[in-house]
Amino acid sequence: MNLRKNIGIIMMMLGVILTINHDQQNELVKQLETSIKAYWPLFISFIGIYMISTPRKRK
Repeated sequence: MNLRKNIGIIMMMLGVILTINHDQQNELVKQLETSIKAYWPLFISFIGIYMISTPRKRK
């Protein structure tokens, strides 16, 4: 998969969520902050699995 495309999709979704929750933005930011603090090892694990499982391009 194209990493740049996936990051673009995530950024688009995040932008829509932040736009919709404009009134409750402080609550959303606090919720994201607590989630990241609680689950940062899981994010690192997913990044590692992604790096291992993606095939290398050969020319």
